[in-house]
Amino acid sequence: MSFRLFIYYCAIGGGCAAYVGWALGRLPSIGDDQVILREAVRGLFLGMIVALTLALIDALWNGSTQVGTIFQRVGVAVVVGCLGGFLGGFIGQVFYGWTEAVVFLLFGWIITGLLIGAAPGLFDFLGSLMRDEDTRGPRRKVLRGVIGGAVGGLLGAVLYLVINSALLAVFKGKEGNFWSPSAWGMVALGMCIGLLIALAQVILSEAWLRVDQGFRAGRELILSKAEVTIGRAESCDLGLFGDPTVEKLHARILQKGDRYLIDDNRTQAGTFLNGERVDGPTPLRSGDEIRVGRCVLRFGERQKRPA
Repeated sequence: MSFRLFIYYCAIGGGCAAYVGWALGRLPSIGDDQVILREAVRGLFLGMIVALTLALIDALWNGSTQVGTIFQRVGVAVVVGCLGGFLGGFIGQVFYGWTEAVVFLLFGWIITGLLIGAAPGLFDFLGSLMRDEDTRGPRRKVLRGVIGGAVGGLLGAVLYLVINSALLAVFKGKEGNFWSPSAWGMVALGMCIGLLIALAQVILSEAWLRVDQGFRAGRELILSKAEVTIGRAESCDLGLFGDPTVEKLHARILQKGDRYLIDDNRTQAGTFLNGERVDGPTPLRSGDEIRVGRCVLRFGERQKRPA
């Protein structure tokens, strides 16, 4: 999946998920005398479904094919999304009830967006901690998600309020109606959260790989782990299937300090960097060409390094 498609799917997926969360949030029968609890529960459902959707898109984009790993990744995201939605709805409504200041409703959705944004990267971060690996890459992924989610939550909350107010004059039906103004506002909120999280992941990324030739040419992968594996095995971060000259675990990209290195896994066919066979960990520069079997990869990096 390319960066462009990742951003598109996150925006559309976030909007659709928010609508589903809005609908589910109206199933529990909570009276108007418990408005704080009602808004917290509605926020919980929104956070759960949006976090689930974005984590699933992130897992598929990063090439996860192992069902167990996908379930674990999505499970962590769902827990964090539920927490974010509940806290955002609860805190926002409590302070709004005390002051009637709309800014606190915005603050509540910022909290929700912030935790939804952190959710997809937490699995990698916790995994790195348990394996005693370098956590800088996963930590940066979490930070990018937090920034995107917070900005998306703020922008989406503003749009929610504008859309809700503008459509009240047109759709005056029952609150649970499909065409309810709050439903359209929630869709806008979810789209903004998904869009800004994806944009932050792409724009603020430090390094990435693009498949120029071979299996799924055009695919792009952000390097957010201390070690990114390349090969035919389903467990590899970048799977290059259908090429018999590619080993199950063919090569690794390692992050050492602020540098990225390519290392061959002692394969018979070898790994080539700019036409020369790699012999041990070799530093990478933006624009470098990596050939693995019949597949050609392109390394990209924000930081410019001298030739």
